[in-house]
Amino acid sequence: MRIGVIGLGVIAPFFLQAIEDDPELRLTAVCDLDRRKLDGFAPETAVFADHRELLASGLVDGVVVTLPNHAHAPVVADALRAGVHVCCEKPLTVRAEDAHHLVRLAEEHATTLFTAFHRRYNTHVQELAAQLADRSQISHVTSRYQEKIEEHSGTEGWYQDIDRCGGGCVIDNGPNALDALETVLGPLTLTDATIGDVRSGVEFCAELHLATTDGIPVLVDLDWALETGERKDITVHLKDGRQLYADMLDGFEAFKSSLDHEYAGIMADFHRTVRDGRSGPDRGPHIVDLVEEAYAIGRTREERLRMTAKEPVSAHLVKLLFHRRADRGMRLSPWQSRCVRAGDVHELVTTTDLPTTTGDRVDHVGFLGFAEFGAGTVIERGDVVTGPHGPIGRVAGFDECHAPNHYNILIDTERVLTAEDLNLHTLDTLTFSGGTR
Repeated sequence: MRIGVIGLGVIAPFFLQAIEDDPELRLTAVCDLDRRKLDGFAPETAVFADHRELLASGLVDGVVVTLPNHAHAPVVADALRAGVHVCCEKPLTVRAEDAHHLVRLAEEHATTLFTAFHRRYNTHVQELAAQLADRSQISHVTSRYQEKIEEHSGTEGWYQDIDRCGGGCVIDNGPNALDALETVLGPLTLTDATIGDVRSGVEFCAELHLATTDGIPVLVDLDWALETGERKDITVHLKDGRQLYADMLDGFEAFKSSLDHEYAGIMADFHRTVRDGRSGPDRGPHIVDLVEEAYAIGRTREERLRMTAKEPVSAHLVKLLFHRRADRGMRLSPWQSRCVRAGDVHELVTTTDLPTTTGDRVDHVGFLGFAEFGAGTVIERGDVVTGPHGPIGRVAGFDECHAPNHYNILIDTERVLTAEDLNLHTLDTLTFSGGTR
């Protein structure tokens, strides 16, 4: 099978080596906008600076597309329309709409559309998949896909360019992590997503929550800013406490050496699919769907992992309170946060009732006192309240029975506490700080 490679960036060498090592494949053309990258190929390999010229040359039966993410959709579309089979590096596209359009194009032009997910060919992933005959014993599954992106992307700055990459670790590492998990567990649906450590619109960490078709919860921890080394693994937690584990890097000591056998698997599978037809739909569009859903959830959430949204603020006690009640009858207000001006005084109340929903009744309370805030701030549910002797609890919300005079700031604590329990004194300082995960 005659193969052309479009894009000669940091991933291309693994495809080129896999093509060279496979006796069923022959490299007949390469293409890159940077003509300097076209030097050094054998005379029988044609070189192009325009992918359309390569596609029109008649020199290839199939192409590998390994370009910045934003270029996948138009270049793959051109190849399919030219009747050329396509193996596209993940993600297939940035937008789900474009991915499904490519599926229709492939059907229309009777060509193969194949997304390259290299971790599905990892020997440890395949061994783990073979062990999971009895899924009823699985409690939950966790996966880590963590690295320092600068070590993996080299000089290719597009990885950290929102317009060319489409995002950060979710769209880059996410597809391989999700596809490896589906190789082990079958189809997944997304249930929640949180992104964080966002730099110029590009997230460097994320948590994705998913579920299998039979309800097994799955947590994916993505990280582009790991201090040293890399972690790529899947842990299946069984109900009896045992764990089944796949470390994708185990036994591959050299940097990126695990990729050699994985990309060989990609090219062999691509050739087999072109020759024999596919046994099922390409997973590429489905993974793009999951990534798009993750961004739809994560980018609209207020929370950002590993990012501090506000500075801690201090309030000093101007009056202490020592009493407690078991029938106070406060009500949780609907507000997630309240603005506080410098000099405002509000009442601090501890509770063990764990109110969460608007209107929840708060009866079991202890009173710490009234505190004056030294600077304007926003007090939010979840803020950590710390006193002179250590953490007190987290802000549960607000009661407004004394408004507009002051708020009752409700603080979740393990037991009802008053000023005397915490050995508080007038002018003692309490600190409110936003939690950073």
